[in-house]
Amino acid sequence: MKLFKHDYRFFIVFLLIVPATQCEKSVFDIRQSSAGDILSINSLQVYSTDEIGRILKSHQIPDSFTLQYSVEAIAIAYQTTDVQGNNIQASGALFIPQNATNLPLLSIQHGTETKSDRVASVNPLYSVEGVAGLLTASIGYLTCIPDYPGYGISFTLHPYHHAESLTNSVVDFLIAARSYCNNGDISLNNQLFITGYSEGGYVTLALQKEIEENHFQEFDITAAAPMGGPYDLLGTSNQLLQQSSYPWPAYIAFLFYAYDDLYGWNRLDEIFNEPYGKTIPSLFDGSKTFAEINRQLPKSVNSLFAQNFIDDYFTGKEEALRNALKENTLLDWIPLSPIRFFHGDADDVSPYQNALTAVDSLKANGAKDIQLTPIPGGTHATAGLPSVLGAIGWFETFRKNDPQIAFK
Repeated sequence: MKLFKHDYRFFIVFLLIVPATQCEKSVFDIRQSSAGDILSINSLQVYSTDEIGRILKSHQIPDSFTLQYSVEAIAIAYQTTDVQGNNIQASGALFIPQNATNLPLLSIQHGTETKSDRVASVNPLYSVEGVAGLLTASIGYLTCIPDYPGYGISFTLHPYHHAESLTNSVVDFLIAARSYCNNGDISLNNQLFITGYSEGGYVTLALQKEIEENHFQEFDITAAAPMGGPYDLLGTSNQLLQQSSYPWPAYIAFLFYAYDDLYGWNRLDEIFNEPYGKTIPSLFDGSKTFAEINRQLPKSVNSLFAQNFIDDYFTGKEEALRNALKENTLLDWIPLSPIRFFHGDADDVSPYQNALTAVDSLKANGAKDIQLTPIPGGTHATAGLPSVLGAIGWFETFRKNDPQIAFK
């Protein structure tokens, strides 16, 4: 539930609106495809190390990396399934270090987006995760950035903070990426790193749970770094619905609209005050930016949500909604792979308590290798960059493909 301030804050972002040249390399027969099968591949661009360095500088990313490889960015369309088990098409971006071997796989889960084309598979520079993909690939990771359903070539409503829907799409993209590498003689080692910020942090922890419980024969996670995520969805919803105001109402509206659609409640007019029950679907149709949506919603929680709904929620009458939030809360499992959480201790969007609760709960469940790295004084915006740098630095302590650390 990225109920929370704009996920674009991995870095201080100045989006570079540079059209990516797309050249279709191959198209696969979709009639007999299954989950994880590649449907099409488009080459976006090859970036030299000098170009990547300039991009990083424009995003105010410190010059603390040894950029070793030029990087080809490609867009992959692939097949996955929705929560009902129906076949759907999705897309993602793959960042390939050129002339490199024995590569670890890195999956970066992106944060909240409301405009359907602002993803790395459309243009790597349209998202901060795309920039992170260029960076990590240039230092020696085969980097995957899945779009999720609702973005790129997918035109469904994004299943916002719905663990099963999101992890299905990410696992299937990892399968597609590994298949691409196998078919293209790109040498991978057996390492898999996963990370993401804000909604991406939530998806990262959900992905670790899904792989370790249901895909352990296909993937072995080397290390996971969830960052700034709302892992305790139920607790965070309880907190936000008790506030008198919230400066980022687009996040709350997105969550409850997505759940209303996913669970088939058809209750927007009961959950939201007028006119928002009727206008919210048009706000989240994929054509508007987060800022555009946020300006059209009230910051007052009581103005956005119907008072009867809030009363029923806290008196136990909204059982279906509370059960859905509990079902998608990520505290009731035992992680096996190393986890390091990164979170600003002054996060004004995704409360720092999410990280504290996750660490305490998962340790109590039996997790053996779990740590929290707080970003002192870090808000949701300012903690993004140090979290990302910290995660990459931590991954470097595990990496096997290059004996020399990528940091200067």
